[in-house]
Amino acid sequence: MKSLSPMMAQYLETKEKYPDCIVFYRLGDFYEMFFEDAKKASALLDLTLTGRDCGLEERAPMCGVPYHAADEYIAKLISLGEKVAICEQLTPPGKGLVKRDVVRIVTAGTIINDELIDQKNNNFLASVYQKGDCGSLAWVDITTGEFFVKEFEENFYEEITNELVKVSPVEIICNREPQSIFNESPLVKHGVLPKFNCFIESEFDYNIAKDTLEKQLNVHSLSVFNIQENSLNICSAGALIAYLKETQKHALININSIQVENIKDFLMLDANAVRNLELIKTLNDGKKYGSLLWLLDKTKTAMGARRLQNWINFPLNDKNKINKRLDGVESLYNNTLTRQSITDALALIKDISRLAGKISNGNLTPKDCVTLRTSLEVLPLIKFQLLGITNQFISDIADNLIDFSDVVSLLNNAISDNPPVTTKDGGYIKEGYDEKLDELRKIKTNSKSVLSALEAREREKTGIKNLRVAYNRIFGYYIEVTNSFIERVPYEYIRRQTLANAERFVTEELKDLESKILSSDEQSLKIENEIFNDIKNFLSGKIKELLATADAIADLDVAVSLATVARENSFVKPTILPLSGTLNIVDGRHPVVEKLSKQKFVPNDCLLDINDNRTMIITGPNMAGKSTYMRQVAIITLMAHIGSFVPARSAEIPLTDKIFTRVGASDNLISDQSTFMVEMSEMADILRNATSNSLIILDEIGRGTSTFDGLSIAWAVVEYVTSKIKAKTLFATHYHELTELEGKLDGVKNYKVTVKEIQNTIVFMRKIMRGGTNKSFGIEVAEIAGIHKDVIERAKKILKKLEKQNVNSNEFSSKEENIEHKIISEAEKIILEIDVNNLSPMQAFNVLTDLNEKLKDKYEQN
Repeated sequence: MKSLSPMMAQYLETKEKYPDCIVFYRLGDFYEMFFEDAKKASALLDLTLTGRDCGLEERAPMCGVPYHAADEYIAKLISLGEKVAICEQLTPPGKGLVKRDVVRIVTAGTIINDELIDQKNNNFLASVYQKGDCGSLAWVDITTGEFFVKEFEENFYEEITNELVKVSPVEIICNREPQSIFNESPLVKHGVLPKFNCFIESEFDYNIAKDTLEKQLNVHSLSVFNIQENSLNICSAGALIAYLKETQKHALININSIQVENIKDFLMLDANAVRNLELIKTLNDGKKYGSLLWLLDKTKTAMGARRLQNWINFPLNDKNKINKRLDGVESLYNNTLTRQSITDALALIKDISRLAGKISNGNLTPKDCVTLRTSLEVLPLIKFQLLGITNQFISDIADNLIDFSDVVSLLNNAISDNPPVTTKDGGYIKEGYDEKLDELRKIKTNSKSVLSALEAREREKTGIKNLRVAYNRIFGYYIEVTNSFIERVPYEYIRRQTLANAERFVTEELKDLESKILSSDEQSLKIENEIFNDIKNFLSGKIKELLATADAIADLDVAVSLATVARENSFVKPTILPLSGTLNIVDGRHPVVEKLSKQKFVPNDCLLDINDNRTMIITGPNMAGKSTYMRQVAIITLMAHIGSFVPARSAEIPLTDKIFTRVGASDNLISDQSTFMVEMSEMADILRNATSNSLIILDEIGRGTSTFDGLSIAWAVVEYVTSKIKAKTLFATHYHELTELEGKLDGVKNYKVTVKEIQNTIVFMRKIMRGGTNKSFGIEVAEIAGIHKDVIERAKKILKKLEKQNVNSNEFSSKEENIEHKIISEAEKIILEIDVNNLSPMQAFNVLTDLNEKLKDKYEQN
């Protein structure tokens, strides 16, 4: 009976340890895959499937890729949802079986190669821990060392979903509890979020996770990082570190601190607000162009680009912190020459945080060293420029721009200015840095002249004029002396070979020279690797300082970007007011629409307070600018909270705890629900979570169902938001009946978007004014949109007929109005008695259906 070959037995033993990975098994210059891995990889990578004798009756299925081209194949497998275990040769080939082991597992969240990562975006790996309706989320980027954690004490599913959409991780691990519910969610099914994968349950255990986290962060108590005892943050963060240690199999030096994100420290944005306000990407095509990020991003470094996105996704909710940022932006806004000089300097700085990550992850190259050196050389200039600005935000940045003169000096002296891409063939250590290396290189490049020089010295020393130094493959280098001069051969010559008319000798110097010449390549590579390892070890001790500097550069880059955008677009510094303050925007503008529009943008005011002006009912035709106006109020509020100047003549912005938006129905496909169900689900979420310090943007609530149903819902929502929640609210509607609420409901004010009627058509004035409108101009808008003239003419005739019928029914209007008011009053009473906070979306739908039937019955009875 045949048995497995030793090599194949070693492979199967390795594969057994990593059953969920495709094992890249190093054999010489190739990574080979066998059995099921080979079948799967050959299909996914379009590789030829072959076979290999393995000691069994049948050959083992096999495919392979060259080791130098492995990255692109690994990247494709990762993009298809696979994990790859890289099994390397740990001992040189020789007698016996080469020792092999897995040195790293590559997953979507643990990619470290530059070519496979978007440099302007983080590559976050997330860890989700759930315990009942509570839990925590930790996320880390191993290429930058950024490590965050946040705890959720209630509404776990909703809160963590919103957070994950903003963090946008490429890989998620979790304990058992949340896996099934999240993997069944539309966001995962439609690829908005990656699939949740269970990690070892015990690694989420509080005590085990705590020990893991303390060891990684090198502290005796996690309170140093504001993590309290028994915090669920420990469970998700500790498990995340355990996962990284299992996959990366090294010390993770750059992950040396953790930032605890407190929900109360930030203005809360749910996934709908991020999408509807087009903060990071546009609704239509999902591109950055046309988003708020696109407008504000004048950053010059990858670090700054990532930091700006973080600021937009996580606006502050602390007045002092916001004003500190605003003051920093203002100081740069007012110092044009300094700002421009800093901008030019920032353009010379590469991604220091990811270079620190490369040092930690062991994939630093000589070219990276040159990049690091040139980046660090710029820091003293930037620090000098910042000294002229007296501002706490700027001072903090300057303090964290550490002096790296020792690093710059080392890299300048040691690494060639234009080194090769890899260390494989050497040639990256600068001439003059190491005397022994210089000697070996000289021997390698000048061996002929060195041998000629030795020959000349020996001739002169011995007086043997025909003495010669030569070489053959059997005896190596030798000194040949003819028999006629044999008596002059010095005593220290060692006989190597006797010929018919000559003798061949060697000397200790020639043997040493031969050894150096024949092994100069090998010795040179060895010395260069030793030097480079010493350099990397030295740089490892600088990781903490490099990350602190990278952090400061990121903040500076964002502040300069915001100041530049503010100057270019005539933005102003907002005044930040306490909670419950009045939102007062004078001549506000939508920054993105203004930038992209070919027409002059019409600015508008906005006044919202907690008293008489809580809710704005906004009426007017489609395309007139209602949605743009509401979005600009939300965006101006958000920009102020990130520390940005805003597009207005003046702006007073109160601290806002949450921004909610209910706009359009483009998301119904993702949610696997009808348009109306999506609308009601989102509305229910807003009613449950909004507070008096929130800003709510509502566009056309109730339009997804019949007129009476829709009007009833819209009416009830306005009443509830204004009377119960008392949030600052902008409510755009085509239900002109809602304008009746002004004067009947405290806090409601009517506004309209003005239009001018000219020769049976309309001109949009884009101006928001007090008052309501009773006309939608739908036919006129349809005509402007390009609807065929025959359809337009027919629509006008139908409208006149309907209007005439309405006039003829006026004799019954008084009676009908009384009946309608009675029925609406009864509807109001029913709706106000409903405990909205405890209704599920389906229950809400059922309640509204019942209400609809009751109202129909009332109308029929009357």
